[in-house]
Amino acid sequence: MQLHEQFRPKSWADVVGQDKAIKQINQLRKRGLGGRAYFISGQSGTGKTTIAKLLAAEIANELCIMEIDASVATPARLTIIEQEMMLYGWGGGKGRAYLINEAHGLSRPSLRQLLVLLERLPSHVIFVFTTTNEGAVDLFEEKIDAHPLLSRCQEIKLSRRDLSEPFAERARDIAIAAGLNGLPKSEYIKLVRKHKNNLRAVLQEIESGAMLS
Repeated sequence: MQLHEQFRPKSWADVVGQDKAIKQINQLRKRGLGGRAYFISGQSGTGKTTIAKLLAAEIANELCIMEIDASVATPARLTIIEQEMMLYGWGGGKGRAYLINEAHGLSRPSLRQLLVLLERLPSHVIFVFTTTNEGAVDLFEEKIDAHPLLSRCQEIKLSRRDLSEPFAERARDIAIAAGLNGLPKSEYIKLVRKHKNNLRAVLQEIESGAMLS
């Protein structure tokens, strides 16, 4: 298993560099996370998938979390999902969560169907859409006008600044745990900056032995 998956945060306390997003989610939690759709955008490697998975885990167990790419979220697939989501899931929360990755890949027909689907989400269901900053530009400004979709979602924009220090600390902790550390923190900061705050790319380089002395 790759480092970024092996050490993916299992709790909100383990997420670094995205305090504003977590604070926003904590506020939403007070009113209930279920029955909502979330739209997470951010730079690659800054925590979109991690936050989406943690949101899903608040509602459903792993057997009732469906993760699909937007390119295969066809109208036919969405019709099946719409029928399925009316049923409760299994396990503790008895909820269902649907993660739509690379949301900028949604087609116009799928977007139109989602507009209706999201209007009638049961309280035990959440949808989470993720996309990169660049993908969001494509989705909302160039490809198709997806603002009606966004109006049905809680928008969560991930930070892209002040990430070097927390990401460097996290990367070094992982390197130590994996037996791949041999350099001071300053070198990790350089590595994070080299990869433009993409923690996944940083961990891939660490895995290759780049931080061994």
